[in-house]
Amino acid sequence: MDETNFRSGFAVLAGLPNAGKSTLLNQLAGGLLSAVTHKPQTTRQNILAIAEDENYQIVFVDTPGFLRPQYKLQQTMLSCVDRAVSEEADVILFLVDATADYALNAALAEKLKTVYCPVFLVLNKIDLVKDPAQLDALEKQICNELKIAKKFRISAAKGVNVPALKQAVVAVLPVSPAYFPPGQWTDRWERFYAAEFIREQIFLLYQKEIPYSTFVEIEKFTENLGDRNFIRAIIHVERESQKPILIGKGGAMIAKLRERAQKRVEEFLGRPCRVELQVVVSPDWRNNTELLEKFGYIVRDEMPQ
Repeated sequence: MDETNFRSGFAVLAGLPNAGKSTLLNQLAGGLLSAVTHKPQTTRQNILAIAEDENYQIVFVDTPGFLRPQYKLQQTMLSCVDRAVSEEADVILFLVDATADYALNAALAEKLKTVYCPVFLVLNKIDLVKDPAQLDALEKQICNELKIAKKFRISAAKGVNVPALKQAVVAVLPVSPAYFPPGQWTDRWERFYAAEFIREQIFLLYQKEIPYSTFVEIEKFTENLGDRNFIRAIIHVERESQKPILIGKGGAMIAKLRERAQKRVEEFLGRPCRVELQVVVSPDWRNNTELLEKFGYIVRDEMPQ
């Protein structure tokens, strides 16, 4: 490794909910590190994925979708975006869903206008757009609103043009020693990802407000049961009426959730495990500062602007 030319830094993925940030993170990192569903607001905290070779180390940061907070949980999510964009980024990948009606969030626009690092415009889901003129018009509109260093058209789901985007990120990173030891894939513990992937399956299995009203807490994570790990997770819901929906008639839904979550966690861990789930009611936890801090969120007194 030539340390005089080694590049290292933080590439922050930012954008509105459901733009495909988590899917892109998984493509860039070459693995399943971020929960991915078709529903917005799946990501609630910043998730780091590290990609490296002998000449660089990129720390990709997947952030929650930028939104107007309606309760304290969303306030903490916005704080994650604010901190990553304003304090951590060496380059920002501004991800836009090319299939959706575009309207730049005013608060996000102000953030992107005040950063000192390059901003890459990344139009995602181009495989679903039949008319290239639609992409041309969208690029022109955004470039009129923001200072864009480079433009990319990708399909994160299919990996189209993702390698070119990755190489462009490397090119703008500063010459710097690596931030993390060689071979490290993320900054999170395995139990964090176990909770994320159980929550991912809740998003995929349940409808309406149920996924947004749940928090998964890993109560026990053991690795000393022979060839099988043991994970006991508590699923917190906000109201008594939500508990029977999660459990289902005769426990059918919670059994299905347990089966799917166990398969997903085993896929990530690369080893067998046994998952147990329990549902408890924690009233209005999304607005409860004490519970949010217990669950690992950083609650600020003031709403980020």
